[in-house]
Amino acid sequence: MIAPFCGVAPRIAAGAFVHERATVIGDVELGEDSSVWPGAVIRGDFGPIRIGARTSIQDNAVIHSNEAGTVIGDDCLIAHLAFVEGATVGNACMVAVGAMLHGALMHDGSVAAAGAVLVGGLEVPTGCRAQGVPASVVEIDNPTGASIAESAARYVEMARRYVSAGVRDD
Repeated sequence: MIAPFCGVAPRIAAGAFVHERATVIGDVELGEDSSVWPGAVIRGDFGPIRIGARTSIQDNAVIHSNEAGTVIGDDCLIAHLAFVEGATVGNACMVAVGAMLHGALMHDGSVAAAGAVLVGGLEVPTGCRAQGVPASVVEIDNPTGASIAESAARYVEMARRYVSAGVRDD
């Protein structure tokens, strides 16, 4: 479902894919070749949400905003069951399965590990991973930004396969 809220409709790039069982409401911008998968909810009602190009919002992820807004960059993976609210996620970042971000800042090429809880303005530098509850930051031996972008490109292709197979997008 794609729906306006208080007169503001989502702005979805022509090449983006929104699965018919996903929900996108209100002040949301979704970039070129990005994808929103079944059960995902992107709700721009309290504030704006900006999602860049080639970013995958996977099954049952929730993206919400406070008045300050939520920003997710290009070439990101927001994995299944992730929650992002009032946060900034740079380019080529991964928010892994079940991770929760509230008010966090992830710099380009950083990772929020599976199940991590990033709150209170936690900042994750490039080449680092936030892990644990509450999350702490550790350096990554092998920087992952390029491999995250490669994985994001696979979701661009998967969305195209869905469209060519006749799976509806809204």
